[in-house]
Amino acid sequence: MAVPGEPEGPPPPPEELINFLRQLGVALCQAGDGANRVTAEMDEVAAAYGVPDVHFFVLPTGVFVRIGTGPSSTVDFAPTDLAPLRLDQISELYALLEQARTTRVAPADGVARLAEIRATEPRFPWWVRVIGHAGLTAGLGLVLNADPRALAGYLVLGAIVGLLRLLADRVEVLAMALPVVAAMLVTVLVYQFGEYLVGDRPTQLLIPPLVTFLPGAALTMGAVEMAAGSLVGGSSRLVSGFFSLMLLAFGILAGTQLVGVPTEPTSPPAALGWWAPLVGVLVFGVGQSLNSSAPRGSLHWLLITLYLAWGSQFLTTLAGLGMLSGFVGGLMLVPIAYFAQRHHGPPSQVVFLPAFWLLVPGALGLSGVSELVGTNAGSGLADLLSALLAVVAIALGVLVGSSLTRTAQRYLP
Repeated sequence: MAVPGEPEGPPPPPEELINFLRQLGVALCQAGDGANRVTAEMDEVAAAYGVPDVHFFVLPTGVFVRIGTGPSSTVDFAPTDLAPLRLDQISELYALLEQARTTRVAPADGVARLAEIRATEPRFPWWVRVIGHAGLTAGLGLVLNADPRALAGYLVLGAIVGLLRLLADRVEVLAMALPVVAAMLVTVLVYQFGEYLVGDRPTQLLIPPLVTFLPGAALTMGAVEMAAGSLVGGSSRLVSGFFSLMLLAFGILAGTQLVGVPTEPTSPPAALGWWAPLVGVLVFGVGQSLNSSAPRGSLHWLLITLYLAWGSQFLTTLAGLGMLSGFVGGLMLVPIAYFAQRHHGPPSQVVFLPAFWLLVPGALGLSGVSELVGTNAGSGLADLLSALLAVVAIALGVLVGSSLTRTAQRYLP
């Protein structure tokens, strides 16, 4: 009779298991998980299969797996594909992870299931995803700068960038240069035609259409990994995040070279009112769900997470504690995401990732870079410094939130 909680039967052959483990680890990296969490999850899977002496070394660019010790050990490595998984694929991946932990799925079946997940078509047709990209652009625009004159520009530019992303999936050359091409095209359109919508304030149209290129999650997770002791993985994520910002900045600079730098605005900014950011979070969440093919039944959990994370950050700023707003937002994000997962919601990563785009560091960093190449270099440097401090604050919040969540899980049934 099997003892509850212990593996049943002999473990699978090492060569079969190691192939499954390395591919599973790569998929978790593609889902945006940090190196420490991927390692912990893989340790649980290895323990479920009853295989001793399994060791993992996880990087954002690849996964090493070793089974056994000494000359008889088996070592394998798999590079991480740069293409991230969609939200629906992440949901299916975590279902497979849970199955591997609880029922010891056969390694060959697990590998086949991973291939099926990667080959899964998006939930929505291309035109719905383009509408979703336009929606999340308009939503972020309402949150960051609720100018009623800019709404049409947000929608049009968001749709154009959404179409570019779909085209890049089919044209490899465009995919390699997509951040630069998108940033340059948006800059040219904004500075050439933006004045017809927003007068002398076209720069406000620049950031929201580029939101899906912003490395807020990479910068924050890199800082989290650095703080947790994963120096190689954390530093590589930080370098990758800053390089992504530089690519976008180069595109913006190239665009300004083509059409010229806008003059300093003289007219007062327009605003819709206090309710606009609240509507913006809703529009952003729905747009993100459509654009990233969120799994069925996850929209309400995604919106709850976005509202609570953004709301806690907003209230902290309103209380005059602006520097702590990122910490509070990150602190709230992790328990909310795990609460959703425990109460029949989607995996925590599904609602965790989209929230980073509302927690500012990526957008604020690109705003600073865009001002550096414009006429407001002093403000640009200040925004870049604020972005770096926001990354640190959010990372600390995520670390504390993760620790509190793990502690609570030990005492919850």
